[in-house]
Amino acid sequence: MFVHRIAQGLTGLVIGTLVMTGCTPPPATVAPLAGSAWTTIHGEKLTMKEMMGTAGTVFITLDPECPFCQMYTHTISAIAAKYAGQGVNVVGLYPGHFMQLEEVLPFSADAGFEFPQVMDDQCKLSLALQARVTPECFLTDANGTVVYRGAVDDRAVRQGQKKYQAQQHHLAHAIEAFLTTGEPQQEVVAVGCIVECEE
Repeated sequence: MFVHRIAQGLTGLVIGTLVMTGCTPPPATVAPLAGSAWTTIHGEKLTMKEMMGTAGTVFITLDPECPFCQMYTHTISAIAAKYAGQGVNVVGLYPGHFMQLEEVLPFSADAGFEFPQVMDDQCKLSLALQARVTPECFLTDANGTVVYRGAVDDRAVRQGQKKYQAQQHHLAHAIEAFLTTGEPQQEVVAVGCIVECEE
């Protein structure tokens, strides 16, 4: 039985060292993968660029067994529907070789997801985005550079603890700021189930 390890994403030693010395790591980007070919969970063949939005894209790591992913299905669907008309597409990623399509399909159907979703079994996208947990959101600009990463909202507090209702809608606020000023808050640490990918 798959056992989830719950995590609040922690900043790595290398990144911490860079910040202390006055340097910052370059932002994550999926630009090198824009022309890569993918097959969605429903069998549609698309390039990554074809799945991305004209203004920006929200990549979201997902796991059917993660209780935090299950908690956020309605919110994710609502965000995808709200911003599709503003040039911001949502793309779902199921990272890791342990993900099974027969589990993903009913999860997606029950959630009512209508945006493209791909099996990232080799973790190409997840590693490019530097994903740590599921669900974790990555808002990119039209070129694929991450401008916001982190939580959907503040409902997930820690393992076994969540708020009944969100008070801070981090992802929605980031999208709105990106569309209006181009300068969203860069990160709000996501709480979720650890992504099992290896470099």
